[in-house]
Amino acid sequence: MALIELTEEQPVDEKILAKYSNQLLKLSQGRASKNVEPEVAIFYRKQILSRRLLKISVEDLSKAPAQSWYGEYIALLAIRIKNPALQIISREIVAELLQWYREHFQSDERELAVLGLIQFMTPLELMVPFNQHLWHSTMRADVRAVILEQYPSVNYTDREIAAYWLYRQSKRRHEFGKIRVVFIVQSRITCDKFLPVYEAMTSRNDIEAFLFLHTDTNYKHAAGSWKYFRDKYPDAIIYDNCTLPDLQLLKPDYVFISNPYENRRTFLSLRVNDIVKFAKVCVISYGATLAYSFANRLFDDFPNFYGNVYMMFCSGKSIKALAEKKFTTNLNRQHFEFCGYPELKSWYQLEKSPSSKKRILWTPRWTPGSRQESRVGGSHFLKYKDKFIALTDRYGGKVELYFRPHMNLFRELVRNGDMTNAEVDAYKKNLDAAHVIRHTNLADMNNSLRNVDIFLTDYSSIVIDLFLTGRPVIYCDFPEAVPLPEYKEMFSAMYIAHGWQDVERYLDDLIADKDPLFAGRQKIAAKIYETHKDATEKIIERILKDFNANLEAGAYGKN
Repeated sequence: MALIELTEEQPVDEKILAKYSNQLLKLSQGRASKNVEPEVAIFYRKQILSRRLLKISVEDLSKAPAQSWYGEYIALLAIRIKNPALQIISREIVAELLQWYREHFQSDERELAVLGLIQFMTPLELMVPFNQHLWHSTMRADVRAVILEQYPSVNYTDREIAAYWLYRQSKRRHEFGKIRVVFIVQSRITCDKFLPVYEAMTSRNDIEAFLFLHTDTNYKHAAGSWKYFRDKYPDAIIYDNCTLPDLQLLKPDYVFISNPYENRRTFLSLRVNDIVKFAKVCVISYGATLAYSFANRLFDDFPNFYGNVYMMFCSGKSIKALAEKKFTTNLNRQHFEFCGYPELKSWYQLEKSPSSKKRILWTPRWTPGSRQESRVGGSHFLKYKDKFIALTDRYGGKVELYFRPHMNLFRELVRNGDMTNAEVDAYKKNLDAAHVIRHTNLADMNNSLRNVDIFLTDYSSIVIDLFLTGRPVIYCDFPEAVPLPEYKEMFSAMYIAHGWQDVERYLDDLIADKDPLFAGRQKIAAKIYETHKDATEKIIERILKDFNANLEAGAYGKN
């Protein structure tokens, strides 16, 4: 759970506290008086409304603007209680709401308590997630409009502000003692890119490393993530459901984040341009970037994120050069480094489990439509979905089929109108009927890949993972995904399919143990491995170098 508890308020004279408590008591007894101060009356209405919220149905939040309490709720939300005595009294109300939240933690009803809490606290003061996934869209807009000033109001596009904080961090004198490093986990599926660094840091005596979990914007995967990491690291220090103040209390020197999708972080305040004010933000990208189109898309779509990053550990030399070109404004305050990509080491020559059948894994990408294909890679799913199932008829008992789509695939198909939910369900049933093994749990993917002999894939960051296993890869060509110079050789050692006929032709050969690219593939995979195998150690060395340099030369003192 979150780290912080309610903080102590400024001392208030007992007589003054009794005065306001008495006024509230009179109001609760229906003995309104002209002596009751306006702020007390408003406070009392907030109190009554917060209790009323706990009695409504969760479903009412999806149609909140039509509810009788809604207008008053928004009006009262806009008024912040400044009276110190009332702020102290509010602690009891907040405590009651928190207790109610804990009692209903296993259901969506907990969100009713959150609505009451933000009547007395700012979102940055919350000790529980500020989720909005159940709300009507109008309610989200209205609440955000009221409390917008409660969020740090840094203009994302203002690089001068980013430059100021980056400069402060570059001159920061660290606190003596162990280096404190926090790894923010937005998804247990993609965080494996920095977990090797986290694991190596936890084994050192000069570094304290923490996992800082938070859920996505619809509050999914919370309990699952906690259990996953608790089982994986039973002795680790792990925090979940945390806010920006929680992160500040840890006093981290460095904070690692893996992806730039800030709109998908549960707490809108947990953003890079907030974190940069008290820690150095480091990035190990959630996917190895293999093509210019994807790199340009990340940097061009999320300049505000990358513009506040203190140190980015790039997945290739070309990415480092591209980043330095795009972020020249703060180049002397930002560090783009190529130390290798940590997670690749575990894929090289991954041990394969024995089988009498040829096991084929298909990993279609998630972008089925044409709107984004030229930028981030296309998907062949709609073209090949039935042909893939038909391979069971073509090869009979010689093969075993595995299907591992991108986690966004079916959601995007439905959202774009390419398939209906019913059609998606029907396709999954067809997969099951054909005995195609579906991988629904994408975490710990390397375990499932031990059961694969041949990969069929679209462009994505996992292509390099598949290639490093040393096994044949049939790559469904996407012309716009021009590979970076350091990965051209890799693509030349894959079987390039321009259509389904090519896929079947390559499969015919590979199932018959004809693999002409085998020797070249092993040689190139070994070369890539040598480039990346010491990435974890190099990244830690770079952090230590930066830390020690600031110990000696810090100008601004401790943050």
